[in-house]
Amino acid sequence: MSGVLTFDLGTTYFKVCLFDQALRLIAQRQIEAPIDHPAPGRAELPVPAFRRCLTAAVHDVGRHAGGLRHVAKICFASQANTFTLLDSSSSALIPFLLWTDQRARGMEASLHALSSSRDFYATTGISQLDHQFMVAKTLWLQQHEPGIVARTRRLCGMSDYLVWWLTGNHVTEVGLAGLTGLVDIHSLRYRSDALRQAGLSVEWMPAIVRAGNDVGQLRHQIAQEWGLSSECRLTMGCLDQYAGAIGAGNTEPGRVSETTGTVLSTIRCAREFTSHSAPGIFQGPGFAPGIYYQMVFSNISAGLLEKYRNQLPDRPTFEELDELAARVPPGAEGLRLHPKAPDLPAGEMFIHRLDTHVRGHEVRAILEGVAFELRRQVAALCDGEWPSLVRAAGGAARSRLWLNIKSQVLGCPFKAVDCQEPTSLGAAGLAQMRLANDETMDRSPFQFKK
Repeated sequence: MSGVLTFDLGTTYFKVCLFDQALRLIAQRQIEAPIDHPAPGRAELPVPAFRRCLTAAVHDVGRHAGGLRHVAKICFASQANTFTLLDSSSSALIPFLLWTDQRARGMEASLHALSSSRDFYATTGISQLDHQFMVAKTLWLQQHEPGIVARTRRLCGMSDYLVWWLTGNHVTEVGLAGLTGLVDIHSLRYRSDALRQAGLSVEWMPAIVRAGNDVGQLRHQIAQEWGLSSECRLTMGCLDQYAGAIGAGNTEPGRVSETTGTVLSTIRCAREFTSHSAPGIFQGPGFAPGIYYQMVFSNISAGLLEKYRNQLPDRPTFEELDELAARVPPGAEGLRLHPKAPDLPAGEMFIHRLDTHVRGHEVRAILEGVAFELRRQVAALCDGEWPSLVRAAGGAARSRLWLNIKSQVLGCPFKAVDCQEPTSLGAAGLAQMRLANDETMDRSPFQFKK
């Protein structure tokens, strides 16, 4: 047995991938996350639907691969701050409330109280809390659904629920747990004062371990239903952004990787936590003691190119848009992306427009605008120590033109990940790191230096 099965629990899509012993992608299945919007601003995912769609995706991968009996490990990458509550019989009391859910707007005063302690950033790696964090929604539930809270016996992030469902163990990963603001990311312990202020019982919370740890053997029923060996085990995964960094080879201090997808995120691997970082920089624990990931996000990303493309009457492919932009000189002859483009309609995303500007200029302006935002992110993370190479992931890494623009703007080379699913590859790398055979470790493309 040597294969690795991975789950990428993204916000829009779930992906199930199968890798062989050498971490080559063998089979994959992408399925749209079954999200409900029962009211304006609400975003929920029923727990039974979560189980059904992942089971269907696993079966599809198994059929494509000719079976899954050879799978030795399962691992995952996951979104953070999406959660559900379980009762005394471990039944879900509520659907998953997604991090994108807006119901907790207006909880700012309570959130400020939770994040106003002098050591909040130094302990959690988070600058401040807002309505998208899990704790904001648990506070909302205490106000609006006290009966549900009274029946709660277990709190599970989305990946925590996956771990419980597959193994029966209530365990979380420190990087994911750290993004709740309730955890000391250095000691891997809950902040008792924060739990008390948030009205949460420590008995509800999952145990905290580091990514890459063995979580346990699969439940017999799951292994049987999915066609897996009874010896298959689950390895603790991590935040999807960290998994993408690992998949891009960003595993040693000083390395930098970026993902240009729905959002733009840049991650730097560091040997130590920086107590005084620029605003907007998140810091979280890596896959080994003494390793931290520093991370920054922006909505100035490939989502703008998709928004622009979707409003065009002929709906060209991204490759066709690339060809148009390639015919336009650098600088797009003065056309610029508006600094507030994410909040504007597609037709109003540009400034300094002239009558001579056509579609190719608009596309080039988007590509260059994102590249300059990436430069700003790298500058904030690296603080003068400019990287010699940036590793690129996300759908935009398939555009050679965009990679060249980024390289020109940042003044350093870019290297695209040689795998179409770098986040899943990173999760598979975490599982492979824990395979017992030293010879296998030597052949792995990942060199996890502890």
